[in-house]
Amino acid sequence: MVVEIKIFNRTNFYIVMKKVYHLLSVALLGAMALTSCEEDKIVNENNGEGNETDKNLTDYSFIASIKQSAPLGRSNLQNGVYTWNKGDAVTLWNRNFGAGYDFSITPGYNDNQPDKSAEFTGKAAVENGHKLIAVFPRKEAKTFNDLATFSMPETFTQTGKTAELAATTYMVATGDVTDNKIPALTFSPLTALIQFGLKNTSDRELKIRYITLESDDDVFPAELKIDEDGVVQSLSGMRNKLTLDMSGQALAQNETLNGYLNILPTTYGDTRLMKSTTELNITVSVLNNEVEQDIILLKKVKVKDLEDNIGLDMDATANQFAAGKHYKMDFEVDYRFRIPDEGYMIDDDGNIHIYNKTGLFGWNKIADEYRKATVTLEKEYIDEPAGDGIKVIDMGNELWEPISAFGGVFEGNGVTIRNLQIANKGFIATNTGTIRNLTLENVSFSADITEGAGALAAESSTSVIQNCTVKGVTATVIKPVVFGGLIGRNSEGRIEGCQVISGTINLNLSGAGNSNYGGLVGEHFNGTALIINSYVGADVTIKHPSNSSGASCVGGLVGWNNSGKVKGCYSLAKLEVSCSGQVGGLIGANSNGTVLACYVAGSISGTIYNNTGGFIAQNTINNADATVTACYSTTQINVTNNAGSNKLGAFVASNSTGINQCYFVGETVTNPIGSGSVNGISKVTATQLKDKKRQVNLAIEAKDPEFGFSFKVNEDAGTNIYCPLILQGAVKEPGFGGSDFGDGGDI
Repeated sequence: MVVEIKIFNRTNFYIVMKKVYHLLSVALLGAMALTSCEEDKIVNENNGEGNETDKNLTDYSFIASIKQSAPLGRSNLQNGVYTWNKGDAVTLWNRNFGAGYDFSITPGYNDNQPDKSAEFTGKAAVENGHKLIAVFPRKEAKTFNDLATFSMPETFTQTGKTAELAATTYMVATGDVTDNKIPALTFSPLTALIQFGLKNTSDRELKIRYITLESDDDVFPAELKIDEDGVVQSLSGMRNKLTLDMSGQALAQNETLNGYLNILPTTYGDTRLMKSTTELNITVSVLNNEVEQDIILLKKVKVKDLEDNIGLDMDATANQFAAGKHYKMDFEVDYRFRIPDEGYMIDDDGNIHIYNKTGLFGWNKIADEYRKATVTLEKEYIDEPAGDGIKVIDMGNELWEPISAFGGVFEGNGVTIRNLQIANKGFIATNTGTIRNLTLENVSFSADITEGAGALAAESSTSVIQNCTVKGVTATVIKPVVFGGLIGRNSEGRIEGCQVISGTINLNLSGAGNSNYGGLVGEHFNGTALIINSYVGADVTIKHPSNSSGASCVGGLVGWNNSGKVKGCYSLAKLEVSCSGQVGGLIGANSNGTVLACYVAGSISGTIYNNTGGFIAQNTINNADATVTACYSTTQINVTNNAGSNKLGAFVASNSTGINQCYFVGETVTNPIGSGSVNGISKVTATQLKDKKRQVNLAIEAKDPEFGFSFKVNEDAGTNIYCPLILQGAVKEPGFGGSDFGDGGDI
């Protein structure tokens, strides 16, 4: 019976779309278990001298059929049925005499009407009860070992459009002589058949040179041996690659060419040569206008993942290529790049290229195995829904489980990941690598936050975050854990050119303990930690209506700066509080941290019960290298003060020392500090602050000559009331005495 298989479409990695993998079930080769038997003495070795019976050979014939419960293919594949060909010959071995005899298909066999059964004729010496074993194809065998050993080449050749497998389709049959007749013999395959269907979907003719099947381990046997009962005893000569030479056959546009490859099985008895994690690769080599080109059809796909990736149920054969099975694989071949169905591709260096939402989720599944990889959002192939030049991957608020740990390079290429709903922690849980040129838009968390989190990463350590943006973040934190609009905790990492433009962060805290919350970073610590040229926008609101039993630190930019550096940054965020947290327009608490050339132009409102400052809530410095230099605040403070006058300051609420050349513009709160030193802090008007440009720039140059930024007067009438000075690429002020950094863009 012919089984008709319906094909469905899929795509694969690299330059082509992988379309179909089918497993056509076929009867397995006999019983794999070894058996013992009691029988008359059997001679399995022929000493080469013959015997008396050989001198009196008799003509015999028998019917040979091919065992198949489902379609197979060989040298003549007719409608999926395994058939004999004219000219086929087998070797019949008499185990009792230890002699082999050649039998050929009858001359009258009609190739135009092929059949799975055929009559074979030849001369042999046999007697009743003799044990017979027959093998296909015919073998020059002087000993049973010759007969029982089957070898496969590393390279196979197919010169035409039909299968040419007569030499490598190994089959075996056994039987006993009865009534002085050779019984009908049923041949079972010893090989697995792989059929590659190649359809040319490109815009020109291609010449097919080679098809290569490759594994990441030596799993393809070169030799197989059977015992006298036809049962596989061993597989040996393992290798990792097999090649089908297609002889440069022309494949016209929209035409299909099938390549056929027999392989020895990767399993027998209880032996399994492949693991479920074995990776397979298939490559087709073509001539494209006489230029050699390799097109990858299958790239590093684990056997266990073949069903999920390409629809091939390898579990049906225990993740092995089994004897008597026909593995049909159809591909679309195109020399031009096409996005794989998986949405991502792994290149030869183990780096990952992502093309869409499917690819992002696909990377998520394998990220643990590729923690050090370079992951690239391939902008050229990503959708541009609004036609405005912004490339967007829309996640559709499908739940995103965070990448547990990442230490490679994530290159966003300016792409926006939109409608990202995060289960917990962040897009990435722990980052020790580089993330750059990425925008996250409409970011939410699927549940209230009870563990450290940040839209991009919960933890970022000894890392680089560069040119990353968050728009429209929504988060509700209910436990005293670290949270930042971009990064939860930054340790010894560099954050550069990043911004949180809009969003709402709700801090509805309960329970014991305290923690740190910032519009950009919750906690920023260690002397090498740096935030530079970054900001939080005016459409960011941080609401803090309730506090845990311990006081939290909340800042428009950073919650707690513990020995870190913050340079060339600003915040325009709105802070709405009604609790005992320490709240600062830029930084909640600064502990031996360096703050240089930063400003605040946001607002603080509500009821306060603890240190609240327009720039910093609590500034504690006992390290000469740690200072707050060349900064200003125009924070609009409109609060009900239940903390006391010594807890509220226009610039800083509680200050030890270390402030230099800093200013504030205060309307409702006019005292620079709540308690502590006022040195280095001056009250000015917006106009007076503009006149301080030279002084603050000189202070910047003195503190950090290599900083690279300086202040300039803001000429925009719509914003210069609250932002009288804005940052630019460093320009030498008269009297700097340093090098001219050249003009740069505003930040």
